Amino acid sequence: MPFTTALQFVPGGPCVTGYWETEPPAARKWVEWFGLYGVPGTTTVITMVEQLPGGGERPIKRWPPLPDVPPAGSGDRIA
Repeated sequence: MPFTTALQFVPGGPCVTGYWETEPPAARKWVEWFGLYGVPGTTTVITMVEQLPGGGERPIKRWPPLPDVPPAGSGDRIA
């Protein structure tokens, strides 16, 4: 199945997972779970990924969002 949406109440814990052949139903489920469980300050993690040929994954949506991490060596320099 190319699209997976998963809900975990504790990061790394057991999860409820849905699998779909197309993106729209997976996206609707992600929005539904976000509306029910996407509360700031909780440990809930909601993800949606596309399964790629060869076994890889492409993240599409995540709650809470991961912090942006600047590329190594791109920090401000002090002269």
